Amino acid sequence: AMGASHGLTAPVLDKLVEDGQSEALRFGAASMQGWRRSQEDAHIALPKLGHSASRALFAVFDGHGGPLAARYCADHLPKRICEAYA
Repeated sequence: AMGASHGLTAPVLDKLVEDGQSEALRFGAASMQGWRRSQEDAHIALPKLGHSASRALFAVFDGHGGPLAARYCADHLPKRICEAYA
């Protein structure tokens, strides 16, 4: 089975669903753990980046570098982008 190397006998099908909007757009996102022992990916869904209604940031960080690397990127990238465009 696909998940045998991860110790799972079936994929984890629970989904985390998120939606939101700004004055300019709407978004929806969903994630699922699947065959992994834990969720390794992270994402950003910011329909308004910083104080600018004309900027948004949407990104998915694949957890192949590990869940801590993906979470670090999601936690720190928005601030770095805002600093770069300040």
